Amino acid sequence: MTDATLPIATGAQVRTVTLALLTQHRGRSAAVAVLFLVASGLGLVMPACLGGIVDAVSSGAGFATIAGWVAGAGAGAIGAAGVTLWGMRALTALVQGTLASLREDVFASAMRLPVSTIDDGESADLLSRVTGDVDAVAEAGANVAPTLLSAGFAIAVSLAALTAIDPWLALAGVACVPFYVFGTRAFLRRSRVVFREVRVREAARSQAVIDAVEGRETLTALNEQDHALARVQARAEDSIEMQIEGVRLRNRLFRWINGGEAAGLGALLAAGFVLHANDAISVGMVTTAALVFHRLFGPIGQLIFGLDDIQRAAIGVARLVGIIDLAPHPEPVEGPLRVSLPEPVEGQPSRQARRTQVGISVDAVTFRYPTTGRGIHDVTLRVEPGTTVAFVGTSGSGKSTLARVIAGHHPPDSGLLSLDDPEVAPYYISQELHRFRGSVADSMRLVAPAASDEQIDAALREVGADWAIDAEPAAFEALVDEGRIQQLAVARALLADPAVVILDEATADVGLLHRDAVEAAIARLCAGRTAVLIAHRLQQAQAADQVAVFADGRIVQRGTHADLVAGDGPYRTFWLAQTSAHRSAATLDETETL
Repeated sequence: MTDATLPIATGAQVRTVTLALLTQHRGRSAAVAVLFLVASGLGLVMPACLGGIVDAVSSGAGFATIAGWVAGAGAGAIGAAGVTLWGMRALTALVQGTLASLREDVFASAMRLPVSTIDDGESADLLSRVTGDVDAVAEAGANVAPTLLSAGFAIAVSLAALTAIDPWLALAGVACVPFYVFGTRAFLRRSRVVFREVRVREAARSQAVIDAVEGRETLTALNEQDHALARVQARAEDSIEMQIEGVRLRNRLFRWINGGEAAGLGALLAAGFVLHANDAISVGMVTTAALVFHRLFGPIGQLIFGLDDIQRAAIGVARLVGIIDLAPHPEPVEGPLRVSLPEPVEGQPSRQARRTQVGISVDAVTFRYPTTGRGIHDVTLRVEPGTTVAFVGTSGSGKSTLARVIAGHHPPDSGLLSLDDPEVAPYYISQELHRFRGSVADSMRLVAPAASDEQIDAALREVGADWAIDAEPAAFEALVDEGRIQQLAVARALLADPAVVILDEATADVGLLHRDAVEAAIARLCAGRTAVLIAHRLQQAQAADQVAVFADGRIVQRGTHADLVAGDGPYRTFWLAQTSAHRSAATLDETETL
């Protein structure tokens, strides 16, 4: 199976980007480090005071001495808590600022990705990166980073204090190290692979769900629902299986850590007993050493357990950096961008007259996506001026790829694609719904900045979008839904007045409420123009001048709707299956009504 996902950055690329982000705030980073160092030092006050209390009681010291040690322990605890809170807040602000920069870089890079790069892979992969991976990195930065930084300083300061009390006690505590090292190495060796595969399989599961939902009508027509559901189930089971493997890894790590804590504390107490028996240290010093060592359990556990979140965040960062490195660097632009349409010059026919004179010629065109190898092969087609051709076929058959090649999104690998008028640029409307900020007029003038209010109103009326004329902003917000967004898209196309229009399943996400209105608007747009219509419902192809049926990147049938239905072939099979499904649904609706 060919990998259809976007690239994942290497460790070196991740380190480069992470270091660049951290070095943007050197001063704040140093201040945070100082705060955590002070907090860790204050955290040692309580164990030292408790050891002092033990020695004071053993030696029969008075109440004042013991009370002094108790007050010192309380002051140390309060001071450590206060400085730790201060450091946490400062670190959170630093991390959130750094993450904001990363998010902006990722989204800006995703917007710059070439269309061919997105079409080449599974759309859920990009979606999972800019949502799930961004969330994983943000959660790690907000919750895990402060904990791990605090734990790191606490471990370093505690080890130094333990060594200062007695080097032999510190050496005895080293008994825990093999457990931590072996357990952590085993976890890291396997977890990076497992957690990366978890993200990949989650994206694959999401893609299967998206494909099943978007292609539900085609799947129903071909009676392929069971196959689609089985694909979703298989990918979901793969994802769950890998998540269970991740839980097993964490459980093994827990056992290693618990064993290390028991071994280390037992060795330290045994060494303390021997040293005290030889009058090398007091009971209070052994108590202090044991408390300091016990104080390491929490930070070490947080540090090692945090490796889980670190691994997830590292995989997320690698996937995000993969987008940043893949996207081309933006070219500097001077002045505001403006969209303008060419006006006819004297002696040439107007656009209104020229738009029926532009046909499309596709001669042995081949285009393959470089990663997946999907695409079209040796396709030849002629669309006469002012006519409509409908592309039909199953998902992945090549119909959308040819439409995007005609639209200019992808250059052909071989063959010849030409329009009768080389100065004409096809106008492309996809199934994706784009709602722009601003008023209706602002949205319409994206394609025609100089359009008058009268021209805009006329275009809106032609597509049945009278509701958008003179609508108040508040009312407009309430009125606009998926179907009406696509009505505005068709109205914009009418205002642009293109000679060639390409509609890539433009009604797929509209919904039943506004489908008839949008299809009527599309019919108005295609009238008198050269149009390429990708039909997810064969009823849309019925009115086309010719129909091209795709399979495996090739045109396997071509003709009028009537000819194709009358003859044998996949189109007739599709038509009978889809119309039968629609009749069954209508009968069911009538029965429920009765």
